[in-house]
Amino acid sequence: MPRRDHVLRQAIDRLKQNVALNFDAQQLLTEMLREIGNLTGSKFAIVLKQSLTNNDQPKYICLAAQQQINDDEWEGLELSGLLHLDKSTKPFFDVLLQCRSTVLDRLGLRRLSNFNSHWPTVNRAMIIPMGLDKRNQYLICIANSDKNYHIEEVQRLWPILIHVSTQLQLLLSYATQTPSKATEGEGKVNIVAQEDDIWRKIFYQLEKANPLAMITLNSEKIICRVNESAENLLSMSGTELLQKPIEEFLLNHKVILQSLKNTSATNMVSRVRKPMGGVIDVKLNLVHYEEQGMKYDLLLIEKFESPTVNQNAVALALERFQVLASMLPTGILQTDANWQTEYVNQRWLEITDCKAGEIHGLDWMQQFHPDEAEELLTQLHNSITGGHEFIRECQMKNRQTYKWVMLHATPIIDVKGDVKGLIATVSDFSKQHEAEERLREMAEKDPLTGLSNRACFFDRLDHALDRVERHGSLALLALDLDGFKHINDTLGHDVGDFILIEVAKRLRNSVRIEDTVCRVGGDEFLVIIEGLEDASVVASLAEKILHVLEVPYQLGSKEIFISTSIGISFSVTGRKTTSKNLLKQADLALYRAKDAGRNNYQYYSPELEQASRRKLELSNDLHRALGKQEFEIYYQAQLDIDSNQIKGFEALLRWHHPVNGLTSPTEFIPVLEESGLISSVSHWMCQQSFQQLREWIDSGLLDEHAVMSVNISPRQFYDEHLVEQLHEAILNANLRCANVVVEVTETLLLKEHNLTIKHLNQLHDLGIKIALDDFGTGFSSLSYLKKFPIDIIKIDRSFIKDITTDESDSLITRAVIKLGESLGLTVLAEGVDTEQILALLKLWHCEKYQGYLINQPLPSGKVKALLKDHNKFQKA
Repeated sequence: MPRRDHVLRQAIDRLKQNVALNFDAQQLLTEMLREIGNLTGSKFAIVLKQSLTNNDQPKYICLAAQQQINDDEWEGLELSGLLHLDKSTKPFFDVLLQCRSTVLDRLGLRRLSNFNSHWPTVNRAMIIPMGLDKRNQYLICIANSDKNYHIEEVQRLWPILIHVSTQLQLLLSYATQTPSKATEGEGKVNIVAQEDDIWRKIFYQLEKANPLAMITLNSEKIICRVNESAENLLSMSGTELLQKPIEEFLLNHKVILQSLKNTSATNMVSRVRKPMGGVIDVKLNLVHYEEQGMKYDLLLIEKFESPTVNQNAVALALERFQVLASMLPTGILQTDANWQTEYVNQRWLEITDCKAGEIHGLDWMQQFHPDEAEELLTQLHNSITGGHEFIRECQMKNRQTYKWVMLHATPIIDVKGDVKGLIATVSDFSKQHEAEERLREMAEKDPLTGLSNRACFFDRLDHALDRVERHGSLALLALDLDGFKHINDTLGHDVGDFILIEVAKRLRNSVRIEDTVCRVGGDEFLVIIEGLEDASVVASLAEKILHVLEVPYQLGSKEIFISTSIGISFSVTGRKTTSKNLLKQADLALYRAKDAGRNNYQYYSPELEQASRRKLELSNDLHRALGKQEFEIYYQAQLDIDSNQIKGFEALLRWHHPVNGLTSPTEFIPVLEESGLISSVSHWMCQQSFQQLREWIDSGLLDEHAVMSVNISPRQFYDEHLVEQLHEAILNANLRCANVVVEVTETLLLKEHNLTIKHLNQLHDLGIKIALDDFGTGFSSLSYLKKFPIDIIKIDRSFIKDITTDESDSLITRAVIKLGESLGLTVLAEGVDTEQILALLKLWHCEKYQGYLINQPLPSGKVKALLKDHNKFQKA
């Protein structure tokens, strides 16, 4: 396929060689339309000429119209039609007025299509001005190309337009001559004689008015002619520019000029150097011509504002490449299209510890670490051949070792878009790599113990789970130190840190090298055991860890004792699981171990998960229970043993679950405490029970000294407003503080928190009695009775129910009664279900009791009947 500039030259040659065109303007315009149509891919072309109406208003008439039938055939079209100056035709008149080409908009296209009903519909078009003089103004319209038109295409058509303009000028000039004064042969001679002068005249006008810089070069590439635009572009006068070599201004001029001549490139982007300093981005076009046997190149230069530099700018950079490369602290290597070494700088040789001449051909590929060379080179090849840059941290040979470097490679792409090689840089990355390793260690290690942290744990566990099918089952141990918070609070964080460091050491020494030990926060540790063939191995390890961590920790002259609870979950072959699921299972087993008394280990089972799910469902339902009025208060009477009179009641919370019905307090009370809902529910319960006591007193069912006992959770004692809220509820019910008993458990007293002691003293000062519930079942200490303002001791039903048959329970009960009597405390026995038990308690001088003998816990409605019946019985 012929090159574009050859096609243009052939088109001009056909117009020049057709002698008939020298005498027929109509035929000249017709042939011009066909040539321009073929060059631009247009299927429709016309020539319009401007003339004046009778009112001296401009109008356009059609002089030539051509339509393409097939690739090589064109046919003429009817020429009738007229364009008058109005809003729809304004673009046509503006083209000549502004002397610049334009692409027609929708309005212009519609007007052109309506010019002649026999013409094809115009879907895209461009108008080109061609003015000879004031009386001869033409518009050339090309239309219906498959591609959009761009005004830059007009530059390529200039040689044809100049030739046709010259011929038309000659024809017009010849037409003014009198035919009788010259023969036909003499006319042809005159035309040839005048052609050069007219051509020069048109060229000079074009050169002067053209906004593009025009520089004419002779065969020696010396500037021999410039226009005013060229002077402005280079900021030099024409006199200063003449006789200067173009290489002073055009960067890499040999490559650029050769490309423009040989590759038919148009609008080639390059750079021009200004004499006073600075570089300008430009677009270049070149017209080669001959005059009087001399060869000339006409450079058409347009200033080009662009944020990018194309590949021709790279040609300039290559001229300075070696000088700049030798100054950089970065190693540089350049290859050809076959990846053969073309250049390496000194810094590349220093980084890779090579000498000059040792890197040639494909040797540079042998410098990468063998463990990653194949993968790295494959990725590099894919990136470069795809036209993308490649960046990677890698290791390159340096003497007998390997050095970490940062490799950055980018493809060299020519003007056709083909990859012609690559430029690669390497920089010494060893210090940064060491710093990154330290940062990575900081990100993956616990700074206190040196164990893996939570982020690293999940990464290790994910990889371990991927290997289960190949390496065997896996066990996860979740450890939590028992009572560690108490050590931290009492002995200080320094001692706590010492314990954690020692625990980490003992754990590392208890497992295999390939096992993973992590500290995931506070006193929580995780151990990953891989490659298990027998689950009993884990049991032995858990026993070992429990024993190792029980050994006292020596801190100066002090010994510190601590134990741990362990939860164990498994991932076995054939059962897919996730790291989060496995951790959740280990945590559930850990909670079971703590509930089982601590200092033991427990395995995960589906039942544990069901219980956990049940607890979650209860928690969700409890959040709505108070608002839906699902809670109800049941009451159990408390009686004086000697008089058998009801002295008060204990308020007990019950929950009517909308689905499960009446739910056991032992199931939902712990959930209320864990969720933090206990405070609001307890506040409601106090208000309701106090109001109920007031009603029973007012109705005469109880005397003014009757009491209401309410259970207060240990969590509530951390609330600053506890005493204030209780006192407010008492006053709102119109009760005295002596009408209320607050029951607390030994668990609360065990912690001996300052706020707890403060609240107990405040309640006692108000006159509210304090009862120690379930005495003897927990960590009972006689010191509690001395240290805290206790008024009542409640003996747990676990001792009372068997006092008639069990000598030990009998002895314990009698001892507590005697203790209370000697300390001036009221003793109340719980769980009195038979007359025999009541008789013994009366014999031992116990003061009060409650139990099923008098009533099971009842709702308020049934308590009223109980009180009436009991009072009648007492009177009888």
